[in-house]
Amino acid sequence: MKRFSIKAAILAVSAVIIAVSSCGNSYRAHSADDVRKFLSERGVEVVGDCSEKTVTIPAEFGEVYERYNELQKQSGFDLSPFRSKEATVYTFTISAVNGQPSDLSEAHVMVCDNIVVGGDLASPALNGEMHPLP
Repeated sequence: MKRFSIKAAILAVSAVIIAVSSCGNSYRAHSADDVRKFLSERGVEVVGDCSEKTVTIPAEFGEVYERYNELQKQSGFDLSPFRSKEATVYTFTISAVNGQPSDLSEAHVMVCDNIVVGGDLASPALNGEMHPLP
């Protein structure tokens, strides 16, 4: 009987840890308008419509995705709990960040299961810069 109780407790604690880690930034986004509002609340001003594409977050992170996830962690996100899941990436044109013109021209926001799970501000140039979301 004790083994069952300990096992049940371990499973319950594990479930809570997984839920908390996957919802650290639990901004809900059901549409491009929700993502636009999310960016606005972070001081990112966007113009025009956005584009959307579906991506699959890799099950195993290579060097590039490890570096990208480190960038995500700077904004309080972590893609690790979303490995192997599909996400929608919304791309907007930036007009300003925190009221100042920006050299970065695109904002990317990744949404998985209607939760914002990551994003960045970037220049689409071949050797363009990429920064964490403010």
